Amino acid sequence: MKLYFTFLLVLFLSCQKSSKTEDTLSAQDNATSQANKDSTTQSMQQDIIESEKRFLDSLYNRESIKFISVLEEIPNRDTDAYKLTITSKDGKSKIVKILDVRPKMSKISYCNDLYTVVGFPCGGPCYSRVFVFTDKDRPTEQYSYSQEVKNNPNLITHIQDEEFGKLIIHNFSNSKELTVDISDANSQIYGQMDSMVVQKDNLVLYYLSGKNKNRVKKNKSEIHTVT
Repeated sequence: MKLYFTFLLVLFLSCQKSSKTEDTLSAQDNATSQANKDSTTQSMQQDIIESEKRFLDSLYNRESIKFISVLEEIPNRDTDAYKLTITSKDGKSKIVKILDVRPKMSKISYCNDLYTVVGFPCGGPCYSRVFVFTDKDRPTEQYSYSQEVKNNPNLITHIQDEEFGKLIIHNFSNSKELTVDISDANSQIYGQMDSMVVQKDNLVLYYLSGKNKNRVKKNKSEIHTVT
């Protein structure tokens, strides 16, 4: 009988030890799992912070093949609120311009080896862009609702006096302009094409019509007058 009770006691103690061991392992597993979750969350938060930083940096720092552009806001100014510095990568050229653009709301829209574009909203759907050229002797130019032609940086389009049925093509190389009729375009696009590209002698415009259908317009003979 004593042997029987001794066996039960050993079995009971063994079960208790096993249960404690399982509880300990379970607690360790939970702690490890929580630590992994915390690490993953921290990593995701860090990725978001770095992504936001890269995005913010891209608003004020851009580079082309030959130039680096940096836009800096001058604090507490209502006018002449930004300084734009364009530096050549070979260190031979540096252009500094003080720009009278909208405080707290201006950014570098894009840049290439010909110019850097600083844009800002100007009320309602209006968006204005200032073109600062890498030729230091060339004055800046400003256009509203402007848009680049993808494969020809010398060509942009813009809208004048909010006449959205008339798209003006501007050539930076010779300052010539050409007006294209886009009166069939959807009024909500405010002169912004889906895309514009020069193909041989054609300037091809892709845009949404007033009937919400995609339109393609080619300007062949006219494009010679602007290019």
